[in-house]
Amino acid sequence: MNKPWFKCWFGDAYKKLYPHRNIAEAENQVAFLFNDLQTRDSRFKIPSQNHSPSPLLPNSPSNHSDVKILDMGCGQGRHLDQMRNLGFRNCAGLDLSSTLLKDARQKGLRVVSGDMRHLPFPRLQFDLVTSFFTSFGYFPSMAEDVETLTQYVSVLKSGGYLFLDLINKKHLLKNLIPEDQRTVDKILVSQKRFVELDNLQDGQNPDQRKAIVVKEIKMQHLSGEIESFQERVRLYELSDMLHIAKGLHIDLQNSFGDEIGSPYDAEKSSRMALLFQKKE
Repeated sequence: MNKPWFKCWFGDAYKKLYPHRNIAEAENQVAFLFNDLQTRDSRFKIPSQNHSPSPLLPNSPSNHSDVKILDMGCGQGRHLDQMRNLGFRNCAGLDLSSTLLKDARQKGLRVVSGDMRHLPFPRLQFDLVTSFFTSFGYFPSMAEDVETLTQYVSVLKSGGYLFLDLINKKHLLKNLIPEDQRTVDKILVSQKRFVELDNLQDGQNPDQRKAIVVKEIKMQHLSGEIESFQERVRLYELSDMLHIAKGLHIDLQNSFGDEIGSPYDAEKSSRMALLFQKKE
């Protein structure tokens, strides 16, 4: 039986293809999220620094030791590292890729291997759960996606926050590039992109099937070796996420349209980043 695409893809080849997913981008994303959070909740207040930062002391105001954060699909820990730089020391990450987790551990980050559908954490543990750079919509069925969100909410404390950084469906469909080719680190990378409809589930209205964006990746090395991979991400609209959120008893607090926190526009934004709060 073939492995799911997400168990094959997030290794060394993935790291070569996405070098632009860098520290600066993570810094911008974490900054706009925590700037918003600190206006809502004093637990996330970031002290202003008008001088070069000094090492954080255990009891200093900028060491948010009581705030517990979980980053889902943490990968190499780019966002966890930025949270730590802001003083949030009680952070953990979860990912399925041993390759990416190895990089995160080399930075001294607390990360664990695990499946998003079956979290290895007790209930009601975290003040914030984050999911950056489209780490949602990977699974064979929509029911598994919903179960993933159910898991996220289960480990959140009452009043805690859930942040989801998703593809904006309408923008992607309008701007999808069917094919491209480029050279990365002397590797010829050919990519094809298309959209297909989800499989029809038992009892499901055919009109309710979701679109899945598929990317087929071929990497040809100088030796002639060819590696092939695939990405498959189910696309959700804001109305879909609000419907799911209602069943999970979480309320939308804000929405953002890109990696620097611009307001969300359903037609123009490249991203659909949503901040929810779990009801008390």
